[in-house]
This record gives sequence, structure tokens and C-alpha cells, in this order.
Amino acid sequence: MDPVQRPPVSRPLSLSFVVLFALLLAGYVWFLRSYTSPYAGGSDSSGYLNSAALLKAGLLRTPVPGLPGHGAVEFGLGAHVPLGFTIRAGTDLMAPSYPIGLPLHLVAFSWPVGLDWATVPLNICSALAGGLLLYLLARRLELPPGIALFGAGLLLLCPLYLFSALQPMSDLLALVWLQAALYAALRVREGRGWAVFCGLATALAVLVRPTNVLLALPLLLALGPAWRSYLWVGLGGLPGALLLGWYNSRVYGAPFTTGYGEVWSAFSREYAGHNLGHFARWIPVLLTPLVLAALAAPFQPALRRREFLVLGSWAAVLIGFYAFYYHSGETWWYLRFILPAFPALILIALAALHSLTARARRRTAIWGLLVAAGLAWETVLLGRLELVRIKPGEATYPESAAWARAHLPADAVVFCMQVSGALHYYTDFLLVRWDQTTEMPRLLRALEAEHRPVYAVLYAFEEPQVRERLGGRWTRLGQVHQATIWRIDLALAQP
Repeated sequence: MDPVQRPPVSRPLSLSFVVLFALLLAGYVWFLRSYTSPYAGGSDSSGYLNSAALLKAGLLRTPVPGLPGHGAVEFGLGAHVPLGFTIRAGTDLMAPSYPIGLPLHLVAFSWPVGLDWATVPLNICSALAGGLLLYLLARRLELPPGIALFGAGLLLLCPLYLFSALQPMSDLLALVWLQAALYAALRVREGRGWAVFCGLATALAVLVRPTNVLLALPLLLALGPAWRSYLWVGLGGLPGALLLGWYNSRVYGAPFTTGYGEVWSAFSREYAGHNLGHFARWIPVLLTPLVLAALAAPFQPALRRREFLVLGSWAAVLIGFYAFYYHSGETWWYLRFILPAFPALILIALAALHSLTARARRRTAIWGLLVAAGLAWETVLLGRLELVRIKPGEATYPESAAWARAHLPADAVVFCMQVSGALHYYTDFLLVRWDQTTEMPRLLRALEAEHRPVYAVLYAFEEPQVRERLGGRWTRLGQVHQATIWRIDLALAQP
């Protein structure tokens, strides 16, 4: 038998490396602090923040605001329902249409800074946690520390990763808890504590995004025949499962019903070809062409281990599922649905490169070139995709709401759509969703009868349709970035 080999003695980190690492980390945190948009904006961001505001007030639903003396749905089921909300049939109550996971995190992070700024510390912590977990997974796969750090850097600089980190969105948080669940699953045989944490992380991942239940297959592969571990994983996930079932029942009427409504019509085999081509084009762009090395993994004997099977199955399941989703192939940032698979792709690619270069004579030089090329690629791409424009663009929403608060009368009725979630979050105006109002003539007569002042806050793409539907005389009062504010003198609508 060969003598037992002792693990190599790790060298202490040099002071210069520690200082450089600290400076890079501080710079990354500063970037996120400076450019993260904490605002309630479009449907997603306003939906999550409005949900968090309800939870912080101890509420799950809220009455649909409406004209006094008129029913909440008299002018249309969604006539007064802002983006990010849904109304339960047979009631006059509206509830957030988005899952409860991210709002719960926002509430937790709101205590020191307030809900309006909770996104910033939450996203900073989530982004750093994602990089740390990738590093830990890489070390678990026995990749050298330098390569593990490189992998974390590729994730932290990935434009799609930063796109999700720079605004209130669930994709980043979903990635973090999924990584945590997979890491714990790979360590369940070391103690029941890891199994309990695996269940907890899985439950949180599903609370953040219900489709993360797809994690079941990789977890089965990770746990294998260790049947007792399933009990502890189940116990760890039980509180989250009970919370999800209770919340869905109270808000949407059944434990397995979500606020998304009927979504399966957006899934079809017809979309798979286009979406897979879209993924194939953009994944090597967003993760650098180095990720293509993952294709060589099945041919590397050293990578035919349980850990790589778990990671590969997760990437395949998630990408395969969203290949059939209509929106997945619309633009590069719609790959955010498969963002939680990116760490697995990075790890498999780096492991394959590590195996392929194992016997190379100038291995250190090769890896030096790979690291330099990979980080340079990501840095250049970040500039071209102009992620620093996210926060200024999203500022339209709170600033237009502030303008309306300062200049419009308190009893104003505001027609809107794109800014409806933000106006609900930042103001107390009575809102009318022009796109959801089915009884427009009757509504216009009611507004004239009550002598309510009528205004509109619109993006340019909305104006032609709203003008056609409302008529009357329009006076432009101001513009805030992309939004224009109008006073409308209504002509009496004819039946």
C-alpha cells in the first residue's frame, strides 16, 4: 500500500495579499452601496416593497381603495389595484402577487435603516454571501484556494449577478439560499446539524421563489441512501413549509396557490428552441467563454463524483425548466431566472480546467492568464452593459411620486399603470389603472359627478392609449425623468 499522504501545509497569507483583498472587498461594498437602487419602482421592486410594508404593519392584505359610494370592483376587477398586487375574487381585499420570502428579508433588514433603504444592506450581505458560498463549495470540490477565489470573483463580477444585486429583486437571494442548501446537502453525512440547515435553507429558497422546489432532485442525489438525513432535512424545512402553506391559504385561498395566478400558459415546447439558443449565446458572455470548459466535465474521470453530479443536475434542471418559459429569451437580463444555476456552471468549468491543466508544464502561468482574461472580460462587459444607469433610471419612480405629493391636491385621482406600484408605496392618492378599467365611461361620469380633480402620471409608451380612452383636455404640468404629469379636464363620457 502507498503510504498515507499528509495534506500539504498551507502557507500563511502575505500581508500584501490581505491588504489587497481587503481593499478589493471594500471597493465592491462601496460600489454596491453607491449604485444599488432601493426604490419601489416597476412591478417587481414595488411589489416586494409594498409586500414588506404590509408585513411590517402586521397585515397580509389591504382593502382595495376606491371612490366613496362605489364598489371596489365596480369599474373593473383591477381598476384600483396597483402593479404587484392581486385581488381575490369575491372580496374587496388586495394582496401582494409576489412570494413572501424577499419581503420577510426586507423587513428583517429594515429595523436599523428603515424599509426605504433596507434593500441596500440586504443586497450587500446577499452578494457577499453568494461569493463566500461559491468559495466554500469550490474548496469542498478540492479546488485550490486561488482557483476558488477566482470562481468567487467571476460570480461577483458577473453582470447578471450585479444586475440582481443593484435593485430589489429575488434572484440574488434565491441564488444564495440555493447555494447554502446544496453546500449543506454535500455535508449532511458529517452531522445532523448540516441536515437541519439544509432543510432550513431549502425552505427559505422556496419561500423566495416557489419554483425552487426543483431543488428536490439535486438534494436526492446529494443525500443518497442516508435515510435518516431525510428526517432531519424535513425537520429543518418544516417551519418554512408550514409558513408557506399558511400564508398561501390566508392570502390566496389554498396552500399550493400563489399570487402569480395561472402561469402555465406562459410555458410551451414552442419556446424551448429559441430560449436554449438564447442561453447558449449569453451564458458564455455573462460568465466569460471559460464557462464552456464545463462541456468537457463528463469526459474527465476526476469529475465523475457525487458532488459534480449534484451540481450538474441542478444546472440542468433549472435551465431545462425555464427553457420552456416564454419570457426567458426576451433579453440578456431575463437569464436572471436561471441565475441560481450560475455558481454550478462556474464550479464545473473551473474543475474541468483544473483537471485539464493538471499536468501542464507552465500551469501557474496558464492560470495566471486565465484569471487575467476572465476578470478583464467581466470588467469590460460591466462597462458596456451600463449597470450604473440602473439607479438613476429607477429614481424616476420615487421622484415622480415626490413631485405628485408636492404639487397635486390630496383628493386627486391619478390615472397610471407603470408607476402605480410606486405611487401606492410613496403616496396616498386614489389610483386608477387605465389598463384594467373595463367600465371607463361610467368611471368618468362618477369622477365628474364628484368634481374630483383628475391627473395622470405616465411613461411615454402609455400616453397614446390613455388619451384615446379618456379624451378631454390635457395640460402638461411637469416631467420627472421618464415620467410626465398631466392635469385632465374630462369631457362628459357618453354611454
